[in-house]
Amino acid sequence: MKFISLIGALIIQGLSGCISNPMALGPVRPNPISPMVSSQKGYLQVFSAIVKSIPMASDDPTTFNLHSSYDIYDESGKALKYVPNHASNMDESPDQASLASGNYYIIAESSCCGSVKVPVVIQTGKTTVVHLDSNAWQPSNTPTNQLVFLPDGEVVGWSSSASKASR
Repeated sequence: MKFISLIGALIIQGLSGCISNPMALGPVRPNPISPMVSSQKGYLQVFSAIVKSIPMASDDPTTFNLHSSYDIYDESGKALKYVPNHASNMDESPDQASLASGNYYIIAESSCCGSVKVPVVIQTGKTTVVHLDSNAWQPSNTPTNQLVFLPDGEVVGWSSSASKASR
C-alpha cells in the first residue's frame, strides 16, 4: 500500500510540474528594419492571449478583447515588472513597456499553448513585439529561419538567433 501511495504521489508531482512550467520559446528581437526612435530606452509590446472584459452594467452586452497581463524578468530570473497589458476594461491595445537595452524574458499567456516563457532582446530606440494572441501576424517575404514560432505554427516575432547567425 505504501508503494502505491508513493507512486501516486510521484505521478501527481510530475504532472503538476508539467502544468506549472511554461513552454520555452526562442528569443525574440525587434524588427531588423524598423526605424529607431530617439530614446535612451527600448520598448516591449506583447500581444498576449485575449481575455474578455466584464460589462460595466448587467444589461450591457458589450465586451472588449483585453490582452492578459504578463511578467518581465532579468536574465538571472529576478522579477522586474508586472505589466497589466491594458489601461482599462475597454482598452484593447497592449501596453508598451519601456526597458533599458538588454536581455530579458517574459512569462505570458498564449492563445494556443497556455503559459510561455519568451526571451526578449531590447535595443535602444526600438520596439520588440511578441505575438501570442492567435492574430496570425506574418511579416511578408521573410524566411522562416528569421522568425520564432509557437507549436501551432503561429509566428511569435523576429528571431534573435537569426541575427546572431547573420553577423
